[in-house]
Amino acid sequence: MPFKCQVLHCEDTNSPRHRFPNPIKNWNLYQIWIKATGNTKLLEIEPEKVYKNMRICHRHFRNEDKSTNMYLKSNTCPSLYLPESEFTIILSDFQNAVKQTNDNLLHQSSTSASTTVENIFTSPQSNCSNLLILMYFEF
Repeated sequence: MPFKCQVLHCEDTNSPRHRFPNPIKNWNLYQIWIKATGNTKLLEIEPEKVYKNMRICHRHFRNEDKSTNMYLKSNTCPSLYLPESEFTIILSDFQNAVKQTNDNLLHQSSTSASTTVENIFTSPQSNCSNLLILMYFEF
């Protein structure tokens, strides 16, 4: 029997599945994935069990987060078709604040400073590292 996608309200049965990050090796990334699912029941399950037995389907990841062989690149977070939750609202507010900060820097600072900020907050490689700032959030 295939693994059910753990993103709340996801009914996809055909897409490949991805294992949650190993909570022992990368606790912060694991927490981001858990919160992104909107599935509060996952908080009641031992992290090792979630890691070994639960999955998220391929459709919740951007194309740039995927390698050519359908594996995910390291430090990737689910970011598409997520349930509307407090987490996604906070993420949206955070992304808007970053955009506004970048816009302000473009007008007020030198080109090199604004380019640095833009690279930090918009590069695909930093997709999940930006979310670490949101780790204070609790369900």
